[in-house]
Formats: sequence, C-alpha cells, structure tokens
Amino acid sequence: MAKIKISGRKRADGNIYLFASIYINREKIRIPLDIGVSPKEWDPEHECVKGRTARANDYNLIIEHIRSRIHDAFVKARLSGIRLSKEIFLRFYESSGEGINFISYARHRLTTLNNSLEYTTVCHHLSVLKKLEHFNPNLLITDITADWLKIYAAHLRNYHGNNPATVGKNMSIIKIHVSAANREGIINQNPFDAYRIPHSDPQVVYLTQDELDRLVKLYNSDRLPDNHQIVLRFFLFMTFTGMHISDARALQIGQIRNGVITYTRKKTRRDVKVPLSQPAARLVDFYKGGRYRGNLFTDLPSDQAFNRLIKIICESQDILKPVSAKAARHTFATLYYKYNHGDLGTLSKLLGHAKIQTTMIYAHILDEEKAAGVAAFNNFKL
Repeated sequence: MAKIKISGRKRADGNIYLFASIYINREKIRIPLDIGVSPKEWDPEHECVKGRTARANDYNLIIEHIRSRIHDAFVKARLSGIRLSKEIFLRFYESSGEGINFISYARHRLTTLNNSLEYTTVCHHLSVLKKLEHFNPNLLITDITADWLKIYAAHLRNYHGNNPATVGKNMSIIKIHVSAANREGIINQNPFDAYRIPHSDPQVVYLTQDELDRLVKLYNSDRLPDNHQIVLRFFLFMTFTGMHISDARALQIGQIRNGVITYTRKKTRRDVKVPLSQPAARLVDFYKGGRYRGNLFTDLPSDQAFNRLIKIICESQDILKPVSAKAARHTFATLYYKYNHGDLGTLSKLLGHAKIQTTMIYAHILDEEKAAGVAAFNNFKL
C-alpha cells in the first residue's frame, strides 16, 4: 500500500490547513482534512496536533479516521482486482464507509496464498466460507464481534447439526482471516480475543489388527472390481507407511531409495524418513512396475471418491466405522505405538508432526483400550 503522509500548507490567515497525500502511479493525490491549526499546534514530525486538549484529541481522531478510510480504499481496490488509478481510488475512498465484505476479503486472501497452501486446505477454507455466505452474504468484517461469533456458532450447531469439533474447525478458519484483517489494520481489535473457540477431543478412526487382517485378505483374494482394488491397494500403502493422502499422492519414485521413503510433510514442512516394511516394499514394487522415475501413483481417484469407496469396501467386511483416508494413517500410528512399547518420539518423526503433543493422541487411544480391558473385571462381585 502507498505511504500516507499528513502535512499542511500555510494560508493567508496564518493557520496551517492539513491534507493527506499519497502517490498512485507516480501521480500525487491530496485529500483535504478540513482542519486548520496554528503553526505552534502542528507537529510535522509525528504528523499530529500537539497537546492534550479536547480540540487536539478531536483533530487527531479525524486524522486517524482519514488514514483508515484511505487504507480501506486500498483494500477494496485490491479485493476488486481492478488496476488502481486515481479515479478508481477516489471512488473506493468515497465509499469506504460502507465497509469491507468479509467473504470477499477471505477469498481474495486464499487466491493470494494459493501457492503456499495445500489444495485440500484451500478447499476446506472455501467450504467454510460458502457455509458462512449462506448465513449472511453481506457480512462485513466490522460486523464480526464476540457476540456475533457466539450467534454463528449456535447456528452451526442448530441449523447444520455440526458437532463441537466441526464448529471449532469452522470458527478457527474464520479466525485466521479475521486475525489477518486485524494485522492489516482493517479492524482495530480482534473479536477472538473475547471469544473462546469450542474444542473437543478429535475423533480418531483406526483399524484394529483383526480388521486390517480382513482387508489384507480381501486385497490378496483379488476378487474386487478394479476400481475397488485400486482404492484398497492405496489405502494399504498409506496404512503401512503412515503417509497422509496428499503427501502420498505427490510421492516420486526417486524419493524411495535403499528401502526408505524420504519426503517433506506438506503440512508441517518437516523432513520424514520412513523405512519400508515388507508389505509396503511389495506395494512399492507393484506401483513402480519397472519404472525408475516419475510419480509412484498414476491412477488414483479423487479424495472424495476414494473416501466413498473405502467406506464401502470396509462395510463389506463388517467394518462399520467412518473409515476414510485418515484412518490409514491413524491405523499405522496406533499399531506402531502399541507394538513398539509407546515410543512416541520415533512415532512423531515417522508421522512428520511438528509437536510431540500432536502424537500424544495415540497414547490416549490406548489408555481408553486399557480402561475397557480392565472393565472386564467389573462382573465380579466382591
């Protein structure tokens, strides 16, 4: 954004009359502030009116208001995607009191950040914004207050039937864009400072050893339709390597050397090395098909189709859980933790987690299993 300078010009009556000036395409634009002060009152270095009188405070508020309107005009122009000129800037400046539409602002940010975000992350943000647009398409950034956040959270629970975890994810995405507006000076205070996002323990769906055995036997039977066999094969690959679906999709043959997969987690930017187990190595050989370069996977369905089909496949084996691609990674982590004596440190590295606290969820899962096992003794009456 162009630099905003507040300065003044002395007139015949001896007073200094203030104006804001900016440059657009090397053309100077002056915006009068309708403020006249004596030379002793004006502080050109700090661009403010000196003193602590009510008059000085009022004038300085006007100066800040003009700065804010100019800033809003630049933001509106940027969101519009129109090449900025003096005429366009003045048009947005005159309408700056109308405020900035939050949904347009957030979508523009996503467009700007698109190259640095995962495709699935962008889709998730857009889905949240679409739901918000249905609630209020004319929502202004300044409309979002702590009270509004409470009202919208209630709407998500009551109208959409969202559970606390889903409500929390929606509000967290809104917070990302609201906080950006706060950092840019579009709003002076972040409403999330006075609002606590609802959180709940995340639902972790994973397969037991028996359930995984059933899927392996089904895969080896080779009696599934081709599209189902493709989905099950990829699911098993992720189960035996612990890879997230977006990382696995991007895997190159050259990243697999000497029985080790080396890659960088897209989400955490952590370098990960995963030694191949025997079933994982056999699947890698199948996918390579004698090739030495290029993508390891070449015939995968979309994430949505994958999740739909793997659920159908699991149900055919009486696995009645909401299984998705994430369940493969959770299964790897749970079984690794269970059979490696609770080695959270190594597991965290294998999963590419940025914090060990993220990996702790698998310890909690097995704590629940222990409690359920001990409950078997409850039938004994003493």
